[in-house]
Amino acid sequence: MAKKKKQKLTREERAARRREDALKMKKEVREHPVLFTVYVVLRVLVLAVLILQLMNGEYYDVFLCSLTLVLFLIPSFVERRLHIDVPNTLEVIILLFIFSAEILGEIQEYYLIFPFWDTMLHTINGFLMAAIGIAMVDILNRSRRFRVRLSPVFVAVVAFCFSMTIGVLWEFFEYGMDYFFQMDMQKDTWVNVVNTVSLNPQGKNSPVHIPIESVIVNGESWPGYLDIGLHDTMKDLFVNFIGAVVFSVIGMIYIMGRGTGRFAPRFIPRLKENELPAPEKKDKKEERPSLLEPIALEGPESPAGPELQDLYTRDGRFTGKTVELGGDKGEYFTLGVHAYIYDGKGRFLLQKRSEKKKFRPGQWEITMGHAMAGESAPESLLREIKEELGVQLHPEDLIKAYRWVETESHSFADVFFIRADLDASALTLQMDEVAGVQWVTKAEMLELVGKMDYRSENYRTVISEYIRECVR
Repeated sequence: MAKKKKQKLTREERAARRREDALKMKKEVREHPVLFTVYVVLRVLVLAVLILQLMNGEYYDVFLCSLTLVLFLIPSFVERRLHIDVPNTLEVIILLFIFSAEILGEIQEYYLIFPFWDTMLHTINGFLMAAIGIAMVDILNRSRRFRVRLSPVFVAVVAFCFSMTIGVLWEFFEYGMDYFFQMDMQKDTWVNVVNTVSLNPQGKNSPVHIPIESVIVNGESWPGYLDIGLHDTMKDLFVNFIGAVVFSVIGMIYIMGRGTGRFAPRFIPRLKENELPAPEKKDKKEERPSLLEPIALEGPESPAGPELQDLYTRDGRFTGKTVELGGDKGEYFTLGVHAYIYDGKGRFLLQKRSEKKKFRPGQWEITMGHAMAGESAPESLLREIKEELGVQLHPEDLIKAYRWVETESHSFADVFFIRADLDASALTLQMDEVAGVQWVTKAEMLELVGKMDYRSENYRTVISEYIRECVR
C-alpha cells in the first residue's frame, strides 16, 4: 500500500497550533511554578557560563555548556513525544544532576575540589536509574492487547539490573574517553600498599603486604603507586549498587501496596495512556503475527466460560439461580455496585469510561461494576477497583450508604463510599474500561450527582446528602 502523504498545514492552522502550545505552556507554568523556576534559573546560569568561556577561548567548555542545554530538553521531549509523564521531583533532580555533572563538576572542577562530588553523583545515578527501570517494566507491560502480572520482587530485580547496567556502560564510556582521547575521566588514585601473591618469597598462594614509600618515574620521585582508574571505577560501581538497591527495595514495597505510597511515585515516570494515539488500522492482508508478540494463555484473567450473575428476588433474597451477564433475568434481579472514592482533602475520584462501553461511553463517572456469581457486593467492588484502577483496598474501607433498586433493568446497585488517599498518576488503568481519571472537588461532585438524571431522584438525594454531611 502506498504511504499517505502528510498534508501541509495552512497558515491559520499553524497559528492556531502555536496559540494552543502557548496556552499549554502557560498552564504548565501555573501548575508547576517550582519546576519552571528551576528550569529557567539553570538555563540562565548555563548561558552565562557559556558566554564567559567563549570570551576566555575555552571552546571545550563551550561545547559542554551547549551539550548541557541540549540535555535539559530530554525530560520535555520524553513527555511530549513519547507520552510519558516525568514526575516533577524526578525532573528537577535530573536537571540538577546534569548541571552538577557538566557545569559544576567539569567546568568548575568540583570533581577535584570536593572528593565526594563524583561519589554523590554516581549514587544518585544508581537511585534514579532504578526508578526508570521500574518505569520501563511498567510502560512496556502496558500493551493494548496483552498484559502480564509481574511479581514485585521480579520488577525490583529488573530495576536493579537495569541501574547496574547503566552504571557499567558509563564506566565503559569513561574508559573509552581516557583510552582514545587521552582524557582522565577515570580519576587516578595513589596506592601506598600493594597486596600481592606474585612477590611472596616462598612462592605460595598467600598475599604479602608491601608498603610503597616512593616510586621513581622518569627521574621524578612519586609518593606511591599511581593506580589508573581501577579504584575509581570500582568505587563508582559500588555506590551505584547502593543507590540501585535502595530504590529497588522502595519500588518493591510500593508495588506491593500500589496506590498508598507517596514517595516512590515522585520518581517513577508513568505512561500518559490518555494521550496515546489510537492504534493504526492495518490491512488484514498485510497484518502478520510478530515473533515477539506473546500469546495470552487462559487463566484467572481470561475465563473460558461465560460470566454469570446470581439472581435475587425483588426484596433481595438469594434464589440460588444464575444468569449469563446480559441475559434474560425474568422476574428476578441482579446485583451491581457503585463506589464513590474520596480522599482526605474531600476530593472525589472520577474515571472516564472507555469509548467501547455501552453505557455512557467516554463520559466521566464513578467506579461501577456487576457482581459475579458467588460474590458479595463488597467483594465485587474491591475486585472492580483492583481491575480498573490497579489499587487493592480493604473491606474495612467500605461504607455502604444506599441500595438503589432499578425496576426497569431488574437490578440492585449497592452504593459505597470509600476514603482512599490515592495518587492518580500511580494508578494502573484497565484501558478497555477506563480511559482516564481525575480528582474533583466536593462541590463539583455534588454538581455531577445533581445531573445524574439517568438515576432516580431518591438516589441523587441520598448520595448528595451523604456527600454534604459525611465527607469532610
